Amino acid sequence: MNAVTIFVHGFNGNADSTDHLIHGAQKNGWAQKMLVVKIKNDGAMDFDGELDQQVANPMVQVLFENNRAPERRQVSWMHQLLIKLRQSFGVEQYNGVGHSLGSNVLVNLAIKFGKDSRLPALKKLVTIAGPFNGLHGFLSQDTVKDVMAKSWEPNKRTHHFKKLVRNRHLFPKGAEVLNVIGSVDGILNNDVYVAVDSARAVGYLLDGVAAKVSELMVIGPDGYHCELNRSQNVSREINQFLWDEKYIAQDFKLINSYRADKVYQLAPEELNWAN
Repeated sequence: MNAVTIFVHGFNGNADSTDHLIHGAQKNGWAQKMLVVKIKNDGAMDFDGELDQQVANPMVQVLFENNRAPERRQVSWMHQLLIKLRQSFGVEQYNGVGHSLGSNVLVNLAIKFGKDSRLPALKKLVTIAGPFNGLHGFLSQDTVKDVMAKSWEPNKRTHHFKKLVRNRHLFPKGAEVLNVIGSVDGILNNDVYVAVDSARAVGYLLDGVAAKVSELMVIGPDGYHCELNRSQNVSREINQFLWDEKYIAQDFKLINSYRADKVYQLAPEELNWAN
């Protein structure tokens, strides 16, 4: 059994939040859904399914009964789940895929418990539309092009983000990260819910700590916060990143979903949003 891939929904999310990603991976033969874990408000866990050691790339879907629980509680629940997966199922490595707040939960988990030897080792992490620096940048007048031309370092930082920066050295150094960001029209610097600046902040947080941080920018209809986790374009990139041994992630990649037949691989300074 290779690394188990764990899918975590966001605030107010449910199974539908990650179903499309899971079904896409299974339909295309990359991985197989083996286990659904429902975590109750008191932290108790219901396991539906079993991890088969003969399945090469098993997937686990996590569902929080209280899908509006504070981030710190979800981090605590995920910590206990990872301990359980290693002790009871023999999981030695895991990949994480999070949407929205689920991305924050997985990053916080990896930093807070990065040195906990009871946990399986983090191999790869996919973050989709994570509000890593809160609401900072949402009302900025900067265009997406302006934001993308800047470094990952945010101008202002939330108290929580500052704390993460102080502890980022605890993040597992061998892990690779793919950060997915969206902008609905390619001009406004947000995906309607999360600012591009805030979603990109994880790059600053983990740069030089993770083995590699890659950035996938999606503009157009697929760039909407609640479409990023349903987009076939995004799903394809995630599948290759997680399971294609020949795949080499670009430092930066742009998908223009207005033109579904075109995928641009450009450096930020080369972006041409009009074309």
